[in-house]
Amino acid sequence: MTVSSSIQQKKKIFELPYHKDQLEYWGPVNHVFADSFVTMGHSFIYQYFKNLDHKLLKSVFSSFVEMVQNVSEYNEESFKENYPQSYLSLKDGGDHIYINTINKIKTEDKLSVQSIFEKAFSVPEEGLQAEYKRLLFEGKSLGLIMLRKLINASVDFTFSENDEGEIWLSVDLKIRYGNT
Repeated sequence: MTVSSSIQQKKKIFELPYHKDQLEYWGPVNHVFADSFVTMGHSFIYQYFKNLDHKLLKSVFSSFVEMVQNVSEYNEESFKENYPQSYLSLKDGGDHIYINTINKIKTEDKLSVQSIFEKAFSVPEEGLQAEYKRLLFEGKSLGLIMLRKLINASVDFTFSENDEGEIWLSVDLKIRYGNT
């Protein structure tokens, strides 16, 4: 199977068509690559969305960085030198910015990763600021709470299993910015 057909097959599984005005990558993600992709994402965000309010622009970029770094950190901690094929995408949806990551999760990590996500998503909206402060003072990870706190945004996650029994985590962030 060619690389191109392999990518198309994976994109079909996750219903990921090609789009214009999109920065997209499917392949191994480590820290060095994540830094490069974040730099490309910075240019993309500031090129496409420079008319946005500066505060919103900063929150979009911060969210993008958080999502890419989470994939990179998990891959480096869990897979060492054999990084899985992960998916990273940033695109303009007309009046939304979409950020999507899909990452392979080790079978033995599924329950703990799922628990982290379920706990972060069980916090009621009115309790997000208090949870953010609690995690900050305890030195815990703020990423999911930070994403949930975004104004005019929605974040969702799903776990899926392919035919080979691999577990995949998809995180989707949609930020409404209006027409620019």
